[in-house]
Amino acid sequence: MNLLYPEFLWALLLNIVPIFIHLFNLQKHETIFFSDVSLLKSIEQKNKRKSELKNILLLISRMLLVSSIVIAFCFPYRKDDKLIDLANSSSMGIYIDNSFSMSRNNKNQSLLEAVKDDALKLIDNLPNKTKYVLTTNNKNENNLYTINKNEIKREIINIQYSPFNLRMSDLIEIQKEQFNGESINSFWFTDLQKNIFDLENKLINKKLGNINVIQYTSNSNNNISIDSVWFENSNREVNKNENLYIKVNNHSNNEIEFQTRLKINTDEVLNQSFNKVKSKEVKIIKFIYAVNSKGIKNGEINIISPQSNDLIFDDKYFFTYTISDKFKVVNIHEGVNKSNKSIQRLFESVEKTQFINIDIKNGYSSQDLNGDLIIINELSEISDKLINDLLKSNKKNNILFIPSLNKESRYNKLFKLINIKSSLLIESKVDLDLESIDLNFFKNIFSNYNENLDLPYFKNYIRFENTKNIKILAKFNSGDPFLSKYSFRNNDFYFLSSNLNLETSNFINHALFVPIFLRIKENSSNDLIKQISIDKLKSIELKSNVQQNGKIQITNGITDPTLSFFPLIRNNLGTSSAHIENKIESTGQYYILNEDSIIDGFSVNNDKSESNMKFLKKQEFINQMKNLDLENRIKYWNTKENSYPSIFTKKNNNLEYWIYFIYLAIIFLVLEIIIIKNIS
Repeated sequence: MNLLYPEFLWALLLNIVPIFIHLFNLQKHETIFFSDVSLLKSIEQKNKRKSELKNILLLISRMLLVSSIVIAFCFPYRKDDKLIDLANSSSMGIYIDNSFSMSRNNKNQSLLEAVKDDALKLIDNLPNKTKYVLTTNNKNENNLYTINKNEIKREIINIQYSPFNLRMSDLIEIQKEQFNGESINSFWFTDLQKNIFDLENKLINKKLGNINVIQYTSNSNNNISIDSVWFENSNREVNKNENLYIKVNNHSNNEIEFQTRLKINTDEVLNQSFNKVKSKEVKIIKFIYAVNSKGIKNGEINIISPQSNDLIFDDKYFFTYTISDKFKVVNIHEGVNKSNKSIQRLFESVEKTQFINIDIKNGYSSQDLNGDLIIINELSEISDKLINDLLKSNKKNNILFIPSLNKESRYNKLFKLINIKSSLLIESKVDLDLESIDLNFFKNIFSNYNENLDLPYFKNYIRFENTKNIKILAKFNSGDPFLSKYSFRNNDFYFLSSNLNLETSNFINHALFVPIFLRIKENSSNDLIKQISIDKLKSIELKSNVQQNGKIQITNGITDPTLSFFPLIRNNLGTSSAHIENKIESTGQYYILNEDSIIDGFSVNNDKSESNMKFLKKQEFINQMKNLDLENRIKYWNTKENSYPSIFTKKNNNLEYWIYFIYLAIIFLVLEIIIIKNIS
């Protein structure tokens, strides 16, 4: 048995009162005169013994009465073996999981509100001198110093839901820093969603105190969420129907009916559809729409009034894309090149595409290289100047490299720059291997084929030694790459291993020439959706090079924004990016301004891992702790089983004994009355 307020034991000194009464009664006597006392001698001895016994019993009962009352006020309780003795802790750590999954209800109360109530009970039952360290999922709001009882209660009451999610390893590292090397016991209030569990034994520092994990559960775990959105094609155009696809996930065991609403730029596009998704089903919803103007397009998708939906944070999805005026293709060649006309004819047939031919022999300017796709077409040599001019460009470059297959061609500088260690000219006829193509890159181009399909041939090609930055998009039947993609300094290089010369290949006259080149063009387009998960929000690449801070501004609205800040601009190898980590804490659409002119936009969405309604079960968690040899460091409690640490509440009859001492006090009081009345 333990005492919550042992300092009240000083009141046991009140037992001196019945002792004093007892001693006083011994001194009290009355003299009675009799003529003959011989007959009373035997009675005197008998009454004297009764009186002494009565006084002793009264003394004992009164002392027990006082002691019982004093111990009851000391609040005796049974110490649970699983709970670390925290009543005398001078410091305490408290983590409150305020992720969106804690918005689920249990007994008409959200889990977060239940956590707040229990955390306040815990604090009330700890000594006033205890200092606290509070941790939530908002990393940048976690203090590195202790606060007192009133301060932490105020902060707990004001905790709101957070779009961020802390893994257990992150939480331990944060609390290590907050505790400043001290060994502090802590309580974790959480629903133990499976996505947060990533513990390893090495992560638990010996200096870190014992952890009491208290799990909160809901009777209903139904949820439907928007997972992602994408366009069927990469190229966006005005007044042309777009096929937008939305992936919806049903995480529950019930079939759910719902409406999906699409909105583009407030009222430029308004569309909705009625859908039904089966239990655990992933459903793809298609919207067909067209916009009537160019510029930045802010899209918003909402799930409207779904039944049996316990989480609503993932019912809304934001996306942003831009429809630009022109897509510029720059074809850099050397003298007469018969493939130029075929390439020019292809791209000039594509709407809003500008095609420019540049003969390297006639020179060029830096403005000539300002294209969305730059084709280096069979140059005998790539000079240092051309490479430097490409890499110094103010924006990201997409470069298609078509080699000259002459043995005198020199590309050593470029190959060394992007870490191609060696190349070898192969003079052997090969065909394109259709089974080797990257289906994600060539989506909807090679969906069906047969063995008798006529494929383009190539009489010679360059064999590159692969590097770690390469992504092979298609191969020859020899196993060597035909089309590869390299990423270097934020630029994308597409490498053809052969060229378009009719003496080398029939590729330029083949049906596959057009879709392959258009797919490279589409993936080089700036029309792709700009959407970022809030947990991965660190920096945004800028379209143009910015040399100084204070010019770029990010806001969440054009008029009357509620968030506006000037990000730190970082320049690296000719590209600029805005550092925005810890600056944005809510989802929505954001604008990038350069001296009050809108230059770009992007959307921020919540972390989708919270949507998956999977939680650790009691035995599963306990087994994990045993496997990690942490069962003596991390204790588990479950509110669903009404399992709480005894220090949480003063109303747990199974653990608290003060009421029994009140009963004893009443018994001793009644006993005293009986002694007084019946022993004379």
